[in-house]
Amino acid sequence: MIKARAICVGFLCAMCAAFAYAGTLTEHMDIACAQNSSLALNCSFRLLGAGELSSAVAELNGAVVEGLVAERYPTPNDTTAILILVDTSDPARQPVIEKKKPHIGALLGEAAAHHEFGLATFDTDLYLLAPVGTSSDEIEQAARSLRATGKTTELYRNVQEAVRMIARSSASRKVLLIMSDGLAEDYAYHHEDVISLAREYGVIINSIGYPRSVAKSVALQTIRRLSAESGGAYVQANHVDYSVPQGFFKRMLAALDSGGKLEFDLSSLTASGAGPVDLSLAFQTTEHSFLILAPVVLPGTAGMFRTESAADLDSTRRDSVQTTHQAVPAPPPLRPAATVPARPMWPWFIVFIALLALILTTVIVLFLRVRRAEQRRASDPLLKPLAYLIASDGSNNRHIVDKTPWRIGRSRNNDLTLSDHSVSRIHAEIRSN
Repeated sequence: MIKARAICVGFLCAMCAAFAYAGTLTEHMDIACAQNSSLALNCSFRLLGAGELSSAVAELNGAVVEGLVAERYPTPNDTTAILILVDTSDPARQPVIEKKKPHIGALLGEAAAHHEFGLATFDTDLYLLAPVGTSSDEIEQAARSLRATGKTTELYRNVQEAVRMIARSSASRKVLLIMSDGLAEDYAYHHEDVISLAREYGVIINSIGYPRSVAKSVALQTIRRLSAESGGAYVQANHVDYSVPQGFFKRMLAALDSGGKLEFDLSSLTASGAGPVDLSLAFQTTEHSFLILAPVVLPGTAGMFRTESAADLDSTRRDSVQTTHQAVPAPPPLRPAATVPARPMWPWFIVFIALLALILTTVIVLFLRVRRAEQRRASDPLLKPLAYLIASDGSNNRHIVDKTPWRIGRSRNNDLTLSDHSVSRIHAEIRSN
């Protein structure tokens, strides 16, 4: 019996280790939790926007445990590594490079002692100019030598290489800052490859978009998505003078330094569940409230895995033997099936007929409304379509453009929704002059 109970304890510890899970990225927080012991859940978190964490609670079947903020980031032993990656792929973009140089200087000017920087460029390949940990003076000197000399932009491949490079750092938090126009000409590599690698290594991708022109600014969606899906920040430079919003670098570093470590004592939840369960973790900041699920393994009641002596076992055996001789009351006799009155089926048939009639009536009313709307549209010149958008995929589907602006994109709020990951939430607009 003692050996069996020890095996159960060992199995529980193994299950606790198995239920440590990778980070969860929400709209407002990046959090990773691990159950380091059977009765403790430890989480590392970072807030993505403004505000501070005001409360955190774990809930299971009505039982609630408040989380304790054990550490605020950064502690004296923490460092944040930031690799600046500059797109130098087009010689015609040298004036933009000249605008990026003071931006690098402004970022370094806002840095704290625990921030470590590196500098790299890319076009067809990636070039490391200053490894992470280089002094600010040396990085500024390297930035002054930046030249746009490349011909093609292999964005996805080189960003993956930069993620691997920054991942080798021993820093507590690892950040890649991309300065680019978003153009990607390496079609053998994809957005999902970069995000998968960044999440695997815990690398945050921040980005600054420098548009080629207003018409070509749609390419900036490439790096905007990389930042959004890795828990980073994105900002677009002005398309005229390539300036960035005032205070952006200070806000970016503050977001990178938010959060810390949370601890949840699960001992009071053992009466509410046992084995693998999903805890509801509810968070409240000064701006938002949100909820995630954290899988844990609970041992149940406190006496579930206690150690017993030989005397205890003998007493247990005697009690079990005595229990077997006690009279067990007989269960009440079952009611014969023949005595249960049969329920008539006609009420359900009437309900079914009524529902069918309601559905048919609704369909007819909707059809008549659509028909009248089409007739009114055909007779009123003000309601006639402005244009037709015809699909070029061979289906020749026509979409009526009846207002301006008429939006196209991945979001359901658009007039035409395209379920394609390469399409932005608001991808394009049709306007009339």
